Amino acid sequence: MTATITLNDHPDGTDYRIVVKHGGPDAPARHEKLGFAEGWGTVTGRLAALTESTAPR
Repeated sequence: MTATITLNDHPDGTDYRIVVKHGGPDAPARHEKLGFAEGWGTVTGRLAALTESTAPR
């Protein structure tokens, strides 16, 4: 699995985009069972909070 995370400034905080490429057709279902979706939500929230807290004001 490869993930590309892009963070950009946004008037309301941080705009983010995550693109995930799986290694094969069965990988998405396997990753879902392992909890990757929930984990990505946690990571995304933490990255956004970090970015917003360190952004110049």
